[in-house]
Amino acid sequence: MSNKTVKYLLGVDGGGTKTEFLLCDLNGKEIRRLFLGGSNPVNRGIENTFVVLGEGIEQVCDGFDFGEISVFAGVAGSKSGENQRLINEFLSRFGFSSFGCGSDIDLALEAALKGEDGTAVIMGTGIVAYARCGERLHRAGGRGYMIDKGGSGFHFGSDALNSAFEFTDGRGGSETIFNLVENKLSKRIEEAVADIYSGGTAFVASFAPVVFEAFNLGDRAAFEIIDRNAYEAAKVINGARRVLNNCGKKIVICGGLCKQRDILEPFLQKYIGGEASLEFLNEPMVNGAVSLAKGRADI
Repeated sequence: MSNKTVKYLLGVDGGGTKTEFLLCDLNGKEIRRLFLGGSNPVNRGIENTFVVLGEGIEQVCDGFDFGEISVFAGVAGSKSGENQRLINEFLSRFGFSSFGCGSDIDLALEAALKGEDGTAVIMGTGIVAYARCGERLHRAGGRGYMIDKGGSGFHFGSDALNSAFEFTDGRGGSETIFNLVENKLSKRIEEAVADIYSGGTAFVASFAPVVFEAFNLGDRAAFEIIDRNAYEAAKVINGARRVLNNCGKKIVICGGLCKQRDILEPFLQKYIGGEASLEFLNEPMVNGAVSLAKGRADI
């Protein structure tokens, strides 16, 4: 690491669908912000993570002395296997003053709870919850689309696609969702199967808004999809809290599904129950990465 004085902070929020880079001065004033594609190494491979991080760092830090920058990258999937070590090794090549890598939940804990007890929940492409009580943390969910059963952008999108294919097959489904899906695809749904599989989890998750649009049109199938996913999300949240004896009443929802707060909140509250205080993060999680970058610089 460089011995130069830190003058800038770089935060990175790497998710399954998008990666956000934010370069700030030491007072948190934005200098540059950049969005690139997803960087979760579990879904896309560690080499893709390196490509996205490298491209973003070069663009957002262009013209700045890397030795004057402290960086923290919160990357979904980084705690799996050797990913965190490999990403830290990658970051070490740039000559930053200080650097660190954690998961997206580290950003959520920093941005949402700000040191308090409670539960931070990411409902993005995937879903994971971390309950915190003092120094104790307990995780629930976050094992990926092949294991987790609902509550994520992927699951909402998958349910939308399933409903559309059921309708076209004559197996039920929703005509409203079918029409919205075909409109988004700009082609007949039968012609899109290869696109769906090649697009992966991020592409499937991009259909999540279809469910909420259909709900606003009064579609019953959309109501059932939201209700089922809220139930599964609440199981993850309640599980994380239960292990720590429901320490801290605050539950903060983070991630892309925060955009659907008006619809999601009553569904989630119904299944979470109790005296918990349900909140939705109204600032980008990359701010948590900037805060952690500042902490690493010991400023």
